[in-house]
Amino acid sequence: MSGLSRRAEAVATVALAAIAFIIVTGETLPIGLIAEVADGIGATESRVGLTVSWYALIAAASAVPLTRWSSRFDRRRVLLVSAAVFGAGHLLAAGAQDVVMLAAGRGLAALGHGVYFAVAAPAAMRLARPEARGRAGARVMVGGSAALVVGTPLATLLGQVTSWRIAMLAVGVVAVVLGMLVARLMPALPGSSVRGGGASVLSTVRLPGVLAIQGVVLFAVTGHFTLYTYVAPFVEQRFGITGTGLTVLLLAYGAAAVVGSTLAGRMADLRPIAGVRVAAGTFTVALAGVWAAGLLGTAVAGVPLVIIWGGAFSVLNVCVALAVLRRAPGPRAETANAFTGIVFQVGIVSGSALGAAASEAGLLATVPLLTAAAGVLVMAITLLGGHAFAPAEVEPIEDLKPAEVGVGLPRM
Repeated sequence: MSGLSRRAEAVATVALAAIAFIIVTGETLPIGLIAEVADGIGATESRVGLTVSWYALIAAASAVPLTRWSSRFDRRRVLLVSAAVFGAGHLLAAGAQDVVMLAAGRGLAALGHGVYFAVAAPAAMRLARPEARGRAGARVMVGGSAALVVGTPLATLLGQVTSWRIAMLAVGVVAVVLGMLVARLMPALPGSSVRGGGASVLSTVRLPGVLAIQGVVLFAVTGHFTLYTYVAPFVEQRFGITGTGLTVLLLAYGAAAVVGSTLAGRMADLRPIAGVRVAAGTFTVALAGVWAAGLLGTAVAGVPLVIIWGGAFSVLNVCVALAVLRRAPGPRAETANAFTGIVFQVGIVSGSALGAAASEAGLLATVPLLTAAAGVLVMAITLLGGHAFAPAEVEPIEDLKPAEVGVGLPRM
């Protein structure tokens, strides 16, 4: 048992989820403000879009080595430093005068991102009672997911009302403040119990169904971010939607994703294989429709399809997360989640780079078709390897000794 009250446990894990929310908001912030950032630093939109790829590349490459290096340190301190490094990167980016300085700030922020997401969910699970550890870890993931559907539109709105620099600055300051709050709320979590290593990664990847799940992650995320990174210039060019209209569209997209997440949870319980196949098919068809509507310049048809795309991708995300937990029993769960995070970042890098290449070549109108093509690959995997998403018995997470938790939270 962790020795924490339910209230203290909830407060600490919600604080961890809040940092996850602000970190993912910062990661995707340039997407809705890509034109404003490009104008502010005198760069092309495609170069600004590549800073999304750069961020994801550094986050993926640094997560494992930095997490292993910091494994001997108290996890509370590691989480605080990660949030502070992320915040400092955004403060630097807010003052960028050219794309090099912007990339430097984004790169620094990404160093904090990778370590935070490697440590936060396991830390939340260590704080929780044995019967609530799954929910505690999921809370952190929900914080990150919610940022894609709420944080990005809000950051876009703030940047449009004020400036993109203010939006960057706000993300950095909030991250540092939340990091200090977590350091105040969390008990000590000694690093000596943190497990990892290349062998555990290899054994996890070899588990039945895991490679199929990772294939869905890679192709779905690559396809998604090929368009999502450039959704602002696409809808402006093809549907004439800008400014407040773009913000409203992103909010509607986010609302669809929230609904999708809710439906996905039910699907995963009742019909997990059918659920992931339906999501993959809807994702593909919606994006093919967006491409066709873009060619015709028909916003009436295109806007609803963009919103459906958001809901379908959210369903895929949740189905994949639950499938990973089913396939990776006991201690392997943390390794599997970390590996999935790396694959996710690789997908962001690949997708945003592919989108940039299409944009540079003047082929922005074809980007939704590229995303739909990735959806076809996802459909193929779910049809041929649907068993990977089937319910499976998993081993319970080992109980932690009270000594591993340290002091409790201050009374509130």
